[in-house]
Amino acid sequence: MRFLADLALFVEVANTRNFSRAAAALGIPASTLSRRISALERELGFPLIHRSTRTFRLTDAGQACYEQSKALVAEAMRIQEEVTGIASRASGHIRVGVPFDLAQTVFLPLFASYMLRRPEISIEVLSISGHPNVLTESLDLAIMVGHQLRLPNSSFWSRRVGSFPRRLFASQEYLANHKKIQDPADLAGHSCLRLIHGEPLSDWELRRERELRTVKVGGMATANSVGMLAKLSKEGMGVAILSDFIALHPGFGDGLVRVLPDWEATPAHIFAVTPSEILAPRVRKLVIFLKEHFEGALKDLTSRRKS
Repeated sequence: MRFLADLALFVEVANTRNFSRAAAALGIPASTLSRRISALERELGFPLIHRSTRTFRLTDAGQACYEQSKALVAEAMRIQEEVTGIASRASGHIRVGVPFDLAQTVFLPLFASYMLRRPEISIEVLSISGHPNVLTESLDLAIMVGHQLRLPNSSFWSRRVGSFPRRLFASQEYLANHKKIQDPADLAGHSCLRLIHGEPLSDWELRRERELRTVKVGGMATANSVGMLAKLSKEGMGVAILSDFIALHPGFGDGLVRVLPDWEATPAHIFAVTPSEILAPRVRKLVIFLKEHFEGALKDLTSRRKS
């Protein structure tokens, strides 16, 4: 499916004869489009486009590939539209995987709002951890968290839905019973609650304006869920890196207080991940809805918890 999707991108570039116009038509960055075409060329074993001239020109092999691919891509799109149209009319069902803490705080209200507006759609929400394989898990859509502007695994198509800051939090009980934390270096002498991503994340990057510090931390407890880290911190187990809405939510942090308020951790980015770039209409519309409403939902959630 990735090869066919890349062929579709190449056909769009060849149709428009311009990377920037093709990227705008496809709704993706020109850099991403160029990278995908380069990957396709590597997979095929020959260049498709002359890149050393100011004018756009296909190579001989590229022209032959274009002539054979454009009909294939058009037929694939026709089949996809017909099949997904039938599936959409039959059930309108979407299987979505979401990390438990994000589902509880942000995404369940968003899904409910979407379904109330579109009663012909049904959504099955499944709890996931980390970055599962959307194909083997039979997911139409997965919500994943990353700390870079794109996910490191490019096997599937992803679109950034939004982002939020992460900060240091602890319970008032813990702070009252332990040495005061005045500098990031002090964290090395405290119990820090670490997220497991393959292994515990023990190198914490903290930023204050243009100053960046990395601190190696340790502690008694680790977890593969941010929500569990918040609950452990609430019980006085130590310092955790959390979002405001998790730290303040009554089901998780329930009023944890900021530590080192001038410092922030690397922000979290939320991605909508699908098995293919060619999306069923019902999935595409949901992804668009989530992107349009995520930031607003986050602001409403955070303001309610602070009030």
